[in-house]
Amino acid sequence: MPRKTLAARLRDVSDRLGARYGRPRRSAHRTEPLENLVLTILSQNTTDANRDRAFAALKEKFPTIPLLAEGSPRDVEEAIRGGGLARAKTRAILSALSRIRRERGGYTLDFLDGMPLPEAREYLTSFPGVGVKTANIVLLFSFGKEAFPVDTHILRVTKRLGLAPPSADLSRAALLLEPHVPRGEAVPLHINLIRLGREVCRPRDPRCPECPLLPVCPEGRRRTGKTRKAPR
Repeated sequence: MPRKTLAARLRDVSDRLGARYGRPRRSAHRTEPLENLVLTILSQNTTDANRDRAFAALKEKFPTIPLLAEGSPRDVEEAIRGGGLARAKTRAILSALSRIRRERGGYTLDFLDGMPLPEAREYLTSFPGVGVKTANIVLLFSFGKEAFPVDTHILRVTKRLGLAPPSADLSRAALLLEPHVPRGEAVPLHINLIRLGREVCRPRDPRCPECPLLPVCPEGRRRTGKTRKAPR
């Protein structure tokens, strides 16, 4: 039997995860683009809990994007200190807002909606402190584009599944996998892979016998002693 294409394997993974966790809806995760950009910058190299606390503190001190853009670096840094790397994240946030205001005459990213995905991503990643993952999160959840963000959980899981090369980093894995993610699957696949990585496919001591992807996971089958070839 011919080996499945990468797209077919990703579809299979998404279906198996959907059967376990359900299918998150895109509409439940759409956010205002600039707030999403700020939130995603805050999420870098920290936990979701720390990110959320930092974002809540930032919103309390600066309720709107224009007020945030006019805030002093010291005040912004103090507000987000609990999220870690406060100085670097302050620079990234304020420089992005300043440039958007200067280039666009206002605080908006709505113009990205009409751009092709690669062009929109190139624009966002031209900002210091904004990488492929951050850009893809904004493009997927704020604009509904078929971007595929890869975080550390997704990278670990897809490497164990043999979907991403062992040497791939977050950006390379995202750009390699994205063209093969079936249309409409980016949101559920992204969210469910993260959940699997947190709850089951952990960095140490993965719970392979409980994993819904065990039948199609070479690493899981090796760890559990199931040497029979996975379905193709």
